Amino acid sequence: MFNHQRTIENKPKIICLFGNSRCAPGDEEYHQAEQLGRLIAQAGMIVCTGGYEGIMEAASRTAQAAGGQTIGITSDIFSSPPNPYLTREIREPDLFSRLKSIADMGDAFIALRGGMGTLTEVTLMWNLLVLGCLNPPKPFVLVGACWRPVVASWSSHLAVDGRDLPHVMLVDSAEQAIDYLHSYWQMNHDLAR
Repeated sequence: MFNHQRTIENKPKIICLFGNSRCAPGDEEYHQAEQLGRLIAQAGMIVCTGGYEGIMEAASRTAQAAGGQTIGITSDIFSSPPNPYLTREIREPDLFSRLKSIADMGDAFIALRGGMGTLTEVTLMWNLLVLGCLNPPKPFVLVGACWRPVVASWSSHLAVDGRDLPHVMLVDSAEQAIDYLHSYWQMNHDLAR
């Protein structure tokens, strides 16, 4: 199943980003991805994305410019080349293997506005957290005003309730996302003492 064995304290944390592959400079989610990439790198963490265009390229480019490392988990099903800002490419044969690699590798997940692929990634990671399949649990942040009505709609129309909602944090900005990750890890570090 899904495995999380990266418990060595001196290893940099890997932050997996999900979001729109079709966005361009000037779009809100593109700007948020640029900010996230830079902030993640400045915090000494590694940016991990799907490795292609849109928010994946934006976050990788600014992380690399800030001196950080970037990982792209690509797939044989796509003919597009990966973006040029990757430190390391991990190629998977299909989407299922790609999602498993992301779930296993990430120490945290952040989702920006996206399409059906992003929705798939969000619901899978959220469900894995709800079911306790990611052990230890990992922080998951949804960035942007777009997620509030989506989560509210799921809560109103689907069997999503108070047991599920604590597994995600809704924030409005890249800075709030990074602040939340730091507070999450600090709180869990303090509880482990």
